[in-house]
Amino acid sequence: MDKQLVKVLLRVVQSPEERFTGSKTLRGFLDDYRIGWTKGATCCFDATAKARIRELLQAQGIAPETPPDAWEGLTRAESLALGRDEKWAGGPARRDRLAMKTLPGLPLLVGHESLLLPPRCHLEADALEIGGSVEHNTVLLVENWECFDRIHEVRLDFSAAGPNPLVLWRGGSSEARADASQNFLKTLNQPVWAFVDYDPAGLVIAATLPCLQGIIAPEATVLAELLEKHGLEDRYRTQLPAAASSLDQAGHPAVSFLWPLLRQAGRALPQEIFIGLGRVSASRK
Repeated sequence: MDKQLVKVLLRVVQSPEERFTGSKTLRGFLDDYRIGWTKGATCCFDATAKARIRELLQAQGIAPETPPDAWEGLTRAESLALGRDEKWAGGPARRDRLAMKTLPGLPLLVGHESLLLPPRCHLEADALEIGGSVEHNTVLLVENWECFDRIHEVRLDFSAAGPNPLVLWRGGSSEARADASQNFLKTLNQPVWAFVDYDPAGLVIAATLPCLQGIIAPEATVLAELLEKHGLEDRYRTQLPAAASSLDQAGHPAVSFLWPLLRQAGRALPQEIFIGLGRVSASRK
């Protein structure tokens, strides 16, 4: 995100209003992130949309309550306390780092090299430098670190994602970051398959991914059984208010297929459940 967009988004989340003038900056944000909607000449953001914007700001290291004019008159060193963007603060902050690997036994095709990594190893790289040298035709995005780190132990069928997908960690709030992976996928412009938690927040993550082709998941009957046996009711209820509206309106077939299953179960299933579990056949939704 550039400085102008961050300032505009801060005004949005700090305002009680839902409708805002449809500036070029806001319309570009809607096109890129699919958060909010347009109504005539305005851009609209309800409570759910604002909650998602706050998450994006926090991923940039920016507190949502930061005054939009907070950067005015600050030195580059002082501005580092407000956000991690090196263009504002004079430091790299590692905001464009990516963590990547492959499925077990397959070569990592990056930088015109073919690398075979042992289990629990990955390559960390700068997204801006590596984007043009990735030779994988598909991407498997993994939400949580443990499943990324132990992808060789995950007992799901990933064949829908292609013969040799680039396995990419979604990222966290530091080092390899969620906003970096999002921007990288947009630039790479290759089919993406999501392996996320089977909960409202995980489906929202999948729904906002560029070039999403599908979500790796067990067959519906298997997922229903696992939700019944291992599902977390409190986690589902906690996530539901912020996610329900956007998921009800989600247009991607994979999200539309899985969301009713979760609503019926009223439970959330962490993706880590598939580490070490007996091999489970996957739906190709």
